[in-house]
Formats: sequence, structure tokens, C-alpha cells
Amino acid sequence: MTAAAQPGWGARPDEAVDALGAIEWPAERLGDALDALALEGGLGPRAVAAPIPTAGDLRSADALGAWIDQAAAYLGVEAEPIAARHDELDAALLRVAPALVWLRDGEAPRFLAIAGRRGREVSVLRADRSTARVPVEAITRRISRPLEAQVLPEIDRVLARAGVRPRRRVRARQALLRERLGAAIVDGIWSLRLPPGAPFRRQLAAARVPRRLLGLLAAHVSAYTLWILVWMTVGRSILDDHLDEGWLLAGALLLATVVPLRQLMAWLSGVVAIDASALIKQRLLSGALALEPEEVRSEGAGRFLGRVIESEAIEALAMGGGIASVASAFELVAAAVVLAQGAAGALHALLLVAWAALVVALCARFYRRRARWTAARLAMTHDLIERMVGHRTRLAQERHGRWHHGEDEALSQYALGSRELDRSQIEIGALMPRGWLIAGIAGLLPPFLAGSGSAATYAVALGGVLLASRALQGLSAGLSSLASAAIAWEQVSTLFQAAARGAAPPPPLPPDAGRSPSGAPGVAAGAESAGDVEVRPPVLEAHELSFRHKGRARPAVVDVSLRIAAGDRILLEGPSGGGKSTLSALLSGLRAPDAGLLLLNGLDRHMLGAAAWRRRVAAAPQFHENYVLAGTFAYNLLMGRRWPPMPGDLAEAEEICRELGLGELLGRMPGGLEQVVGETGWQLSHGERSRLYIARALLQGAEVVVLDESFAALDPETLEQALRCVLRRARTLVVIAHP
Repeated sequence: MTAAAQPGWGARPDEAVDALGAIEWPAERLGDALDALALEGGLGPRAVAAPIPTAGDLRSADALGAWIDQAAAYLGVEAEPIAARHDELDAALLRVAPALVWLRDGEAPRFLAIAGRRGREVSVLRADRSTARVPVEAITRRISRPLEAQVLPEIDRVLARAGVRPRRRVRARQALLRERLGAAIVDGIWSLRLPPGAPFRRQLAAARVPRRLLGLLAAHVSAYTLWILVWMTVGRSILDDHLDEGWLLAGALLLATVVPLRQLMAWLSGVVAIDASALIKQRLLSGALALEPEEVRSEGAGRFLGRVIESEAIEALAMGGGIASVASAFELVAAAVVLAQGAAGALHALLLVAWAALVVALCARFYRRRARWTAARLAMTHDLIERMVGHRTRLAQERHGRWHHGEDEALSQYALGSRELDRSQIEIGALMPRGWLIAGIAGLLPPFLAGSGSAATYAVALGGVLLASRALQGLSAGLSSLASAAIAWEQVSTLFQAAARGAAPPPPLPPDAGRSPSGAPGVAAGAESAGDVEVRPPVLEAHELSFRHKGRARPAVVDVSLRIAAGDRILLEGPSGGGKSTLSALLSGLRAPDAGLLLLNGLDRHMLGAAAWRRRVAAAPQFHENYVLAGTFAYNLLMGRRWPPMPGDLAEAEEICRELGLGELLGRMPGGLEQVVGETGWQLSHGERSRLYIARALLQGAEVVVLDESFAALDPETLEQALRCVLRRARTLVVIAHP
């Protein structure tokens, strides 16, 4: 890429803003802009033809966001929507690269492709793939034009009425704009990054972790080598029986060089740890959300809490332990070389090698003891959480004498494992490094008794002993951290690997593929006709669907075929255990069928992707599979739509709540929609929870709404009111109920 300064960038702000027109991307080349940004940002996009948006994709912010999300997934990257306050927009633009910026102040949508930053300037990709450096203030002014246009007439009237002089009016106008628009939320920015399910090596490379890690190791090697040279220069001056100013000056200069290297090491280790920890957290969270429902149910809340605890160990111990182990290994090699030059020669170095092997053996025993201790701790954690969750049931149905059955045995095993683990930690953390000092000095006895060696060689040997003691201390700490991280990895590896399940993007759509009225790809707008009878296009089609739960011989769904057209209202009835809820999960994309074909607007789940499918089909699962999260009532309503919400979202949420008969609840809650609910907040009744779940599904604005036993807890009058709301609000509706 080539970088060039645009003629208007250093001029007045208004001229710089106007000069942006030369580097904007038109809407029809939006796919090319995404591809160029991903390539420039080092994200390694797939070598495929860039997708092309249609007019339907540009009709609204939601439609554009959905298209960018799907197009980015097709290219093998992820587009994260960014929203920032108006007064923080400069800072946001400086940290989101590579990013796509939507300019809304013209008749046709235009876009900027921000590839990087340098100081207060950003590198913007032109349509010819060259770059231009642009002041961030110019881009902020351009993005803010639609917002400013709403308040500028009023501001100008105020300034004119106040008699502000023309030369001061510009600064006064900017000050009033900052005051009026400071808290306004600006969106239309998408930051590109690798998806959480991408190969972890690529994620580390994109975050520049390997490069910084190599820099950290190089700085450590350099600092350690210089430190040894300082010892050599100062020691030589002392052992020569006189202080040579030249050697002392050389030692001082070397020591002064070590200081900035140590600072560089501290900075690099912090950056590497933060970046790597962020990637690990992101991947573990993505993996947790990618688990199948059966996997979640079979584990239990206690085991998942244990995994969360162990994930912290992965972050804290893996990076620090790995870096410390590699650095200590180098220090051991350097100490062995120094010892070989000492009075005891190669035998002293071999003694160090044997001592290091003993440390490794003790660390292996520490690993086994730590594994047993961790298993006991996680079992106790799981048992405690299960007892807490079922506390009220145990109070009512379990005999008092069995409330604490098995606790003493578990505590005894845990205490025994803790004592063994503590002994191992003392052995490798304290005894071995300090014991080496005794063993290393004892290794000098043979040459001392033989009367061989000079004062200089004994000084070198003693220096090597001290260096080896420090290296062994670092090696012990590093290996123990790696052992703990390896045990933690056994607990969280399932989550880590689960993140890759949804890594493959959907196959591409033809650039000229038709669009459905809702903006979904693949089905042309309008209805087909057979003779004089209008046939509505199908939204959902199922052909011979089958599904069997893991570990069960009998399938829950067998050869189910159905056709749901736009606007249909379908009631699905059947006995308990008949597979109704399983079919609901298949239709809503929560499960993938084992056999058969399921199409949404003519595309299957693989073509659309799981996330896109769930945006188009909203489900309210059964009561025991739905939750009121600890947060505000508004958050629980709008979590499937967007958060933080826009003002119109809150108004629509309140309107739907009142239509569902929740107006009285809103009046009772002191905070209204902002009232905190959940386990630690306002307690909702069974019926209120059911209607909250219905409202949550309706507010997603999906093409199809699937309600599974959502009306079972409602009295007849409330049921009738809620049903009227659902029939009015849902475009296509599937209701599952008992006969």
C-alpha cells in the first residue's frame, strides 16, 4: 500500500471535511472495502469474490448491520458494531482500526475504510487500495453532520440574538455543539477482527503477541548477558588488586544499559499478558455460548463454576509460567557455562544439570498432587452449588439427618490433598533453590581440598552458583505455574475447542440473489400464483426432519415435514414427551437436525449461519429453560434486540408490555422499566415471567415467532389479552401447547 497526504488535510476543518469525498467508498463496493480492510489489517480474509449489497440491504441501519455481519463472516472475519458518545468519538475512531465508517449525510450511503492510526491521524484506504492520512477531527466532523444539522439552526439563532461577533461565532458554535451533542450516541462504525472461533494461532498473530513475546525474550537475553558482563568487569577490577577506572566505567555503562532493558521487559510482559488474556477470555466465552443444550444440562452449575475458576488460572499462570520457564532455562544454560569456567569445571556444571532434573521430577509430583487437589475442590464446589440450588427442596423433602451426609469425608480428603500440595510447593519453591546453594558450594570442596584453582576461578564458580540459584528459583515457579495451568486446561479445553464449532462461515450468495420482503436473502419478493389462487411463499419448510437426543436410543422427532407460509398462525399440540419442544428447538435453530432438510426463506442453516437463523426466528422456550437475568426489566426485554437501547426501543417495549397486561406491574415497580429484577431484585410471579418471555421474543422483530408453552401459566382473562397482542405483533406465529 502507498500512503500520501491529501492536499486539503492540513487546511481549515471545513475544507478537510469536504476533501474526504475523494477517499470514500460507494455502497456498491462495500464488500470490496471489507475485503481491503481485512487484508490491510492482517486478518487474512478468504480469497473469495467480495459480496455486493442490494438496495434492500441499505434501506435501514438494522438491515445494513445484518448484511455487514454476514458479509464479514463470509470473508472469515467478524464485524463488531461500535457506538460511542459524540464527545468521545475522536478517541473511539483512533482505537477501532481496521474499521468501516458509514457516512449518512448524502443521498446515497458512502463509507470510509480506516486501516490504522499515527498520532492524531488515521490511515484511510482509498478505493484503489492506496492510503491517505487524515486528521481524526475531519472524520468526526463528517460523521457528525447529520446530528449537527438538527441543532445548528437553533444555535445560530441563539448566537445571532446574543449579538456574538462573527469572528467569535465559530468557536461559540463549536462549544454549543459540544454541549448539546456531547451525550448523543453515534453508531454506524464496525471494527473488524478475527472471529473468536478462528485458529488461536491466527488470533495471537493478529494481536502481535508472538512478535512481542520474541521481543520480550530477546530483551531478557540481552539484559542477562549484560548483567554477567557487569559482574565480569567489576570482578576483574577487584581481583586485580586495584581499581581500574576504565573497567569501572565500562561496568557502569553496562549497568545503565540494563535499566532500560528491564523497563522494556516489564512493559512487554504486561502487554503480552493483557492481550493474550483478552483473547483467551473471548474464546472461552464464545465456546460457552456454542455448547449444545445437552452439554450444558449434563454438566451442572457447580462444574461450570469450577471451570470459570480454572479459566482464571489459565490466564494468570499459563503466560507467566511459560515466559518464566523459558527465561529460567536460558539462565540455567548461562549459569552452567559460567560454572564450567570455574574451579570445579565441567563437574560443577553436571551437578547443576542433575539438580535441575531433580527440580523437574519434583514438579512432576507437584502436578499429580495438584490434579488430585483440584478434582477434590471442584467436586466440593459442584456439590455445594447443587445443594444451594436445591436448598428449598431439601428442606421440604430430605430428612434432617442426611443434610450433611458425605461432607466430612469430602473435607477430610480435601484437607489431606492440601497438606500434600503444600509440602510439594515448599519443596520446589523454597528447599530446592536454597538447597542448591549448599550443594553448589559443596561442589567446590574437591578442587579446594586438592589445592587447585585460583582466586579468580573460585570467584567465577561462586558467581555461577548464585546465578544458578536465581535460575532454579525462576524455573521452580515457572514449572509449578505451568503445571497448574495444564490442570486448569483439562477443565476449560472443552469450552476453548467449542468456540471453533461455528467458525466456518456460510457459503456465499450470488451477487444478484433476490431478497425477501424482510430483507432475508434467497427468496424473491412477492407471491407466486397458481392459476387464480395466490400462494404465499414459504418462510419455513421442513422435509423429513429427524432428531435423536445424545445417549438415547429412541428419536424425539421422526420424519417431520411441514410448510409455514408468511402470516400463518399455527397451533402445535401433542402429549408430554411427544417431541414438541424438540421440534421447536429445531425450527428456531437451537438444535441442528440429524437428518432431513430445514429451510428458512429457501436457505438451510448452514447457508445462513446459526446467528442469522436465530435473528430471523425468535423463540420463547419452555419456562424451565428461560431465565430472568439479574439486571433491569428493560434489559431483560431488549437483550435479544439490542443493548444499549435506542429511545424507540424502550417506547415499543413499554407498549408491548401494556398490551400483554404488564402495565400494572410497571406501575408497581418503583423504577418502571429500569427496575432491577432477577434473583437479587424485584421478584416476578410465574405469569409475569411468562409474559416477559413473550415480550422478549416479540421485541426481536423476527420473521417467525415460536412460543413453547408460553401461555400455560396465565389465567383465561390474561391469556386472551396476551394472545391478542401476540396475534397482532407476530408476522408468522407457531404456538406449542398441550391439548
